[in-house]
Amino acid sequence: MFLTNAMKGTLIKYNRQGTGIYDDEYKQSVPIKLCPYNQDVRVSFGTYSVPEAEGYYIVKSKVDVKEGDQITFMGKTYTVLKVKDNWLWNRIENYTVAVK
Repeated sequence: MFLTNAMKGTLIKYNRQGTGIYDDEYKQSVPIKLCPYNQDVRVSFGTYSVPEAEGYYIVKSKVDVKEGDQITFMGKTYTVLKVKDNWLWNRIENYTVAVK
């Protein structure tokens, strides 16, 4: 359930090849829809707050986002620090992503 109008961004996925080797050569860019929040509203996230995070994004549950990926939004590139899932009626509804 996305209660706001989502904005367009790009998710850069790293290390999805399954080889177990961590390098920056294999990457995949995927367009996604997200809802941005800045650092000033991080208090309202409670346990989802990350002290070193610059901002937060909420993405849909079908987005394959992991820690270490990057999100490009409005010309800036952010690194994903932490991904928390948000549950509603026994299923994951969306993800809260902390970025730096």
